Amino acid sequence: TMPVTTGVPGTKDLAPLQQLGVRLSDESKHRSAVKVPAEKLFAALTHDGIALASHHQVLAAAAAAEYCDLGVTNETIAIAVCEYASAADAQKGKAFMDTRYAKLVPDAVRSVNGATLVTVANGSSHPELRDHVIHTFLSL
Repeated sequence: TMPVTTGVPGTKDLAPLQQLGVRLSDESKHRSAVKVPAEKLFAALTHDGIALASHHQVLAAAAAAEYCDLGVTNETIAIAVCEYASAADAQKGKAFMDTRYAKLVPDAVRSVNGATLVTVANGSSHPELRDHVIHTFLSL
């Protein structure tokens, strides 16, 4: 693992970001085989007509996961899909995320399907879209 370096908020110390590309590449290369990989959910949502304004890999370590992918819809609904080594790890990841990010993202809705966790954030303004994402995820 990499050493954690921290700086004062607003610091110009960008050293911790130097290895971000390497970490993302490493996470992408070491994904466990899961029932619902991120690509499968995003493909199903696209098939259902849910367009993504942006879509990219994000640091899985922030969710105690092996791999995470983030899509944001045109309505600014964030859909994070994180993959874990096992279903038990995904449940632990959900508990971790529910606790750690409760204040930061109070309207987040999370669900686990096998070893994959999906988080839908900023969805309270579009509950039908949020619910459609969760329903589609659970049906895969």
